[in-house]
This record gives sequence, C-alpha cells and structure tokens, in this order.
Amino acid sequence: MRGRVIAIVLVVAFAAAAAVVATAETTANGLPSYTNGYQKWPKINKKPITTDRLGAHGGVKNVYASKPKAGAKYPNGTVVVKTIVKPGTKYVGQFAVMRKLNGRWRFVEYTRSSAASRYSVLAQGQLCVSCHVMARANDYVFTKR
Repeated sequence: MRGRVIAIVLVVAFAAAAAVVATAETTANGLPSYTNGYQKWPKINKKPITTDRLGAHGGVKNVYASKPKAGAKYPNGTVVVKTIVKPGTKYVGQFAVMRKLNGRWRFVEYTRSSAASRYSVLAQGQLCVSCHVMARANDYVFTKR
C-alpha cells in the first residue's frame, strides 16, 4: 500500500510540474517567453554536436544556459535550451527546454515541421526525466563545458 501511495504522489508531482511548464506564456512562434534571447546566452558546447541518429535528438545541436553553474549545480531560475536542426533540414525543427524551479528541473520539448511553422509540444515531464536521470551527476544536463 505504501508503494502505491508513493507512486500516486510522484505522478501528481510530475503532472503539477508539467502544468507549470505548459502554462508559461508563449511567444508567437509557440515557444515559452522565458526562452526569449537564448541565442545570446553562453553556449554550453564548444562546437555544434552532430549525431546522425534519427532518435529524439538526432541532428546538429547547440545548447545554451541562461545562468552559469554555481559549483556542481545550476541555480534556480536557470533555463537550458537545446536547438536541434534535423538531418536533411536547415532550420531548428526541435527545441528542448529545461527550466529549474524550486530545485527541480522541468522539461518540455517542442517540434515544428517547417521554418515558418509554429512550435508545438512534442514531449514533457516523465518521458524526458527517464533519459536525463542518466546525467544526474551533471545536474541532469548531458552537455558539459
């Protein structure tokens, strides 16, 4: 019974986290307004990361952070943006966001079908966490400086 209660609490917590991210004010292109100006933030990767796999983040990627790490962790309020130019395209078709609120990361990934299209939510919450947990030692961020 205790395990079931814990599972229910976790589901509610992740749902609440997803709701916080999903209800953020969006811009005309469908991205959350807290990502505005990300192109001017320091890049975490020294050069573009290229993978030819067709999985969740295949393509040419760049990762930006709104705030530098404070020791081993990013401070609250940090936003990490990963732009992905999919193989065979010349525009950012996927846009992954991590936002740290109250000591916990919130994850949302967006997609669009053309450079002129509006972004829409592709994935969020537990689906993203299930992979990022492998980068726990780097505050859940895969990319290192």
